[in-house]
Amino acid sequence: MRHAGRDRYSSLLRTLQAGQELPWQQQGRGRRLAWHPIAGKLLRVLAVGVLLYLAVTAALGIWRDNRVDAWAGPDATVSSGQRLADCPLVGSVRDDLFPNWIRFSGVVYRLTDTIRPMGFAADPDFPSTGYSLGTMTLYRVLNTPEGKAGDIVAVKLDTSAVGRVYRATRDCS
Repeated sequence: MRHAGRDRYSSLLRTLQAGQELPWQQQGRGRRLAWHPIAGKLLRVLAVGVLLYLAVTAALGIWRDNRVDAWAGPDATVSSGQRLADCPLVGSVRDDLFPNWIRFSGVVYRLTDTIRPMGFAADPDFPSTGYSLGTMTLYRVLNTPEGKAGDIVAVKLDTSAVGRVYRATRDCS
């Protein structure tokens, strides 16, 4: 360090190296990745959590697909669900909240992509059937675009001003 010449940095490096060569080329190659002791455990917990979430989601999906709900109302004839045996048309539209099919008055109605504005007040075009499932209520649709009353029913949530349209599927029973 006593050399106060032009290259003080080189002099400092030689002093700090204590006469040994710095391994510039070997710094990146021979080094192993050092993990924090908790990092491996956290990765395992995360992997188990993801696998558990996927398993629970799949189990709930299978349970929901095979369940048939009975609607509350004047009698116990109205039922609904996600899958209907021997009826491939039923599964074409999926919804996380509404059932894919409803059996009402001996006819199977399937869920469509259509919604109908129904409002909150009673409307003579949408008379209530008296059937409900949780917060959903089943309505008849008397004023259809095709003019065919009875081919369409609607299911409306109590908190919504629109209803999901279900169309009669005569091929399914």
